[in-house]
Amino acid sequence: MKKDTFFRLLIMVVSLALASWLALFLTPMQNEITQDRKSLTKAPVAGLHKFLADVAWMRFVNYAGGLSTIDTTNVDKVSALLKSIIAYDPNFLESYQSGILSISNADPKLAVKILEEACSNRHLRHNPQIPFYAGFILSRTIVDQNDPDKVLSAPDYAAATRFFRMAIQRSPHPESYLISNYLRCKAKMRGGNEYHARLEVLYEEWKMARAVRRDFHDPDFCRIPDLEPRLMRAARDAKYPVDDDGRPAKPSPETLKLVAKVQQEVFARNHLCETCITPTRRGEKFCTVCGQPVKVWGTCSRCNHVLPESANFCPECGLRQ
Repeated sequence: MKKDTFFRLLIMVVSLALASWLALFLTPMQNEITQDRKSLTKAPVAGLHKFLADVAWMRFVNYAGGLSTIDTTNVDKVSALLKSIIAYDPNFLESYQSGILSISNADPKLAVKILEEACSNRHLRHNPQIPFYAGFILSRTIVDQNDPDKVLSAPDYAAATRFFRMAIQRSPHPESYLISNYLRCKAKMRGGNEYHARLEVLYEEWKMARAVRRDFHDPDFCRIPDLEPRLMRAARDAKYPVDDDGRPAKPSPETLKLVAKVQQEVFARNHLCETCITPTRRGEKFCTVCGQPVKVWGTCSRCNHVLPESANFCPECGLRQ
């Protein structure tokens, strides 16, 4: 009997030693195959991470839904519930959307920290909303709801710009709110006159877009739809700015110089009115918006007849164009 017990104990010890050795050997391989395993909770949950994340989400909804507001007095409890959801399932998308936004006004720094970690999650790398939320929080001044004189987070336009750029780069067809927030923050970084800064930013984006077409890759580049129309509007606004009350203001000489540079380099072939930066049509002698004389284009060099688009010969005198 004693001999039988000895052999059983020996088998158990050997089995335990072999299991430990296999764990040391297999764990690095498992971590390499399942890279997000390291971020999961170390609690023994028998692989029921997603189920427990759903349970934790219901607990969060029940608790947060029972609060009149989430502020600095209760945000720690709410944040702990959110962290437990992410610990069970780092890919739980709703926790980064509704969940993080619910604490952003009470603990903006923690909200941005969690969102930044989510931006590195390879399973969420195509999601543009997560970096947008981080940029949105960073672009605002957030004060304590219980003490308006206490600033919880001041704008960090450089960091916000980086997140907005990431959101645009992740989106195959960026929404206009992504573009406008990105351009606004990038202009805020420069300071000074907002019209001048916005035109400068768009001009810089235009130059980067041209460089990309020449196979030069800039990591700060993000494709902005309708870039030239945006640049045209920005040039017009910079040349004819208005103050906070909507009254016409005088542009600085530096701004006028930049406007002229943009007109010459970007819109030299767009046939714009030099006064109000409005496109003109074939044969027009005066701008239809401001009434100033414009350079006539699209006419026959012999008889001045207005030519149809892509005409090879003048329909009036037959001259080859």
